[in-house]
Amino acid sequence: MAAGDIDELFNVMGELFGARFTSDWGPYDQTGAWWAELQALAPAQLAVGLRRVRQRVQDAARQGDTAWPPMPAEFAALCQPRAEDMGLLPEAEAWREVCAHAHQPGQHQWSHEAVRMAGAAVGWWELTHGGGETRAGRLERQFRREYAALVNRVMAGEQLSARGLIGHDSTMTRAERAERASREAAARAAADAGMPDRMNSTQGLRMIRAALGSR
Repeated sequence: MAAGDIDELFNVMGELFGARFTSDWGPYDQTGAWWAELQALAPAQLAVGLRRVRQRVQDAARQGDTAWPPMPAEFAALCQPRAEDMGLLPEAEAWREVCAHAHQPGQHQWSHEAVRMAGAAVGWWELTHGGGETRAGRLERQFRREYAALVNRVMAGEQLSARGLIGHDSTMTRAERAERASREAAARAAADAGMPDRMNSTQGLRMIRAALGSR
């Protein structure tokens, strides 16, 4: 992300919060606190965070309340895409779906391929013969790890397939797959926002403005 993206962030925050933001932070990032927290993000992730902040402002206004601007670290967290943003189930719901259909996985229309693949990675026999609470808890933890790794791959723009699960990824450890997915997460966010693979700072600012409905 370029320094100009932080300047645009300050402009939008000023529009959303007025003096509640500028009285604390000024017209630009004078202390460098925002740059320190956000410099590793892609412009598409910045747009995700700004959309969520704008939604907070709108929700507060409908309830007759006042929304306050987030701190830099809080805003950085708001910029991270979630599984739900990509049409994926939260982990708890995905686990319930797997448990309900592990006995006949081939006959179920899965909510997402990531759910089926995570169940297959744990093992359908193991899931249907889980035994006591201790083993069931271990299987759920394993499923959540597998599902989280697959969600990261989806968010990185990867098309999941059974072949992909046993192909080149088989030579990588789970930690290596997660690290790769983390590095590529911004690419999925960019694609979801309709951004090209490469863009200059001006294009990035224009796309942020468009995502926010600003001129």
